[in-house]
Amino acid sequence: MLRWLGAGLVILATGSMGLHGIARLRRRVAVLEGLIVSLQLMESEICTRMAPTRDVLELLSREAPPPVRGLYRRAWGGLEALGRCSFFTIWKMAVEKSAELGLRREETELMTALGLSLGRYDVREQAEAIGRTRRRLETALKRAEEERDRDSRLHAFFGLASGLFAAIILL
Repeated sequence: MLRWLGAGLVILATGSMGLHGIARLRRRVAVLEGLIVSLQLMESEICTRMAPTRDVLELLSREAPPPVRGLYRRAWGGLEALGRCSFFTIWKMAVEKSAELGLRREETELMTALGLSLGRYDVREQAEAIGRTRRRLETALKRAEEERDRDSRLHAFFGLASGLFAAIILL
């Protein structure tokens, strides 16, 4: 009886690892979607309303989709140090402290590079930088969706299969 309980727990544990892998893939897609939506809002605010960067960051810290809201909160909160350090430094620190987003290196570099243009150049150049960043994130989103669709079944299968295999060996 105890062996069967142990086997069930092994299957449950490996199955949950597979589900965790699926959740990680889904979260990555949600984060990239959130970044894209927030960049669209940022571009709209800067180009249409010609809103200052401070106001845009405050808006995004409230209105951006939940997975990415923290990034904009950190950037907006960091503006208190604007006289002591550059906006780029504040933005870079906000991006680096947003580890919960789970961005890959190239996406982190892309978001960091955006800070070089925000609030620094005229509206057209800021819009170009935001648009360029958004398009590259859309490419990353397509890859992430393909990865999610392809690897979700793999994670589920290997999670359960490895548990079943281990349970058979243990019994």
